[in-house]
Amino acid sequence: MKKILCLMLTLLFCFSVFTACAAGANNTETGMLIQLQMSSAHMTVNGIEKEIDPGRTTMPVVVDGRTLLPARAIVEEMGGEVGWDESSGTATFTSGNEEIRLIVGSRTAYVNGAARTLDVAPAVMNDRTMLPIRFIAESFHFTVDWQESSQRIIIKQGEGASVVPNQPNENNGSQAVVIYFSATGNTETLAAKVAAAAGADSFAILPETAYTSEDLNYNNDNSRANREINGDERPAIQPLNVDFSQYDTVILGYPIWWGQCPPVVRTFLANTDLSGKTIMPFCTSGSSGISGSLGKIRELAPNSTVTEGFRGTGATTESQITSWLSQNRFGE
Repeated sequence: MKKILCLMLTLLFCFSVFTACAAGANNTETGMLIQLQMSSAHMTVNGIEKEIDPGRTTMPVVVDGRTLLPARAIVEEMGGEVGWDESSGTATFTSGNEEIRLIVGSRTAYVNGAARTLDVAPAVMNDRTMLPIRFIAESFHFTVDWQESSQRIIIKQGEGASVVPNQPNENNGSQAVVIYFSATGNTETLAAKVAAAAGADSFAILPETAYTSEDLNYNNDNSRANREINGDERPAIQPLNVDFSQYDTVILGYPIWWGQCPPVVRTFLANTDLSGKTIMPFCTSGSSGISGSLGKIRELAPNSTVTEGFRGTGATTESQITSWLSQNRFGE
């Protein structure tokens, strides 16, 4: 009797172990899971909480029954890449062999060049480009579920989805890194082009408190930007998870504010030891050149070599960027 009981317990134990292992195997096959809450500026990616719109408090909105939100962070978590053309208001998303183009104000989208009709057109709200997340996710072969009771969006990796985990702090052999600050998206667009032309990694400087459109009101002497510039302030920025010892060259991008680099860029320079490195500044500007901002960079990074700068726009071409890099002996 004891032998039979012992055998039964052994079989029960083996079955339990097998079941647990099978469950573990299934968990590894579930793929990426992104959850968003309508009343929250955060999402969870495989259980890890992250901001939907890093550095800001943007939350999803519903327009005519469709959810719109800034899609860059979500698409990058999916392993995709994002481009933005300011002049045409076009957002481009690529993942594997898939390409999506969405145009602000237009219900016509393009998937691999084929026109598709959207239920709701992308729109700019509070200076943020809001895009239909269901259309983007499903075009990249993810499934999207809506939970009415909890007001939650569930995005799951579906069959055919090609996901490369976003690992922004790995140096993929690059000798250079693009560090940029973008208040309205213009510099971010140029920074992506510069990073591609230079074969560089790219990271954004994010203020702890994001700038609003009123903060950037140049005509208001009491606006936040005016106060910070006039007081030569150093506003707090979020930590940059970058190992600068991996890089020889820092390609530094920013918008021109009153002929100067923004105060958050000065915070970055004041808090980061770039001794012995080459700093290559570039900027976006409606009219002012970059030369007036270089003095402050040299002041805050006295042990670095600061090259001649480059002024660009969203329409700047790769050949123009490559020419500037060559003129400054980049890569030699």
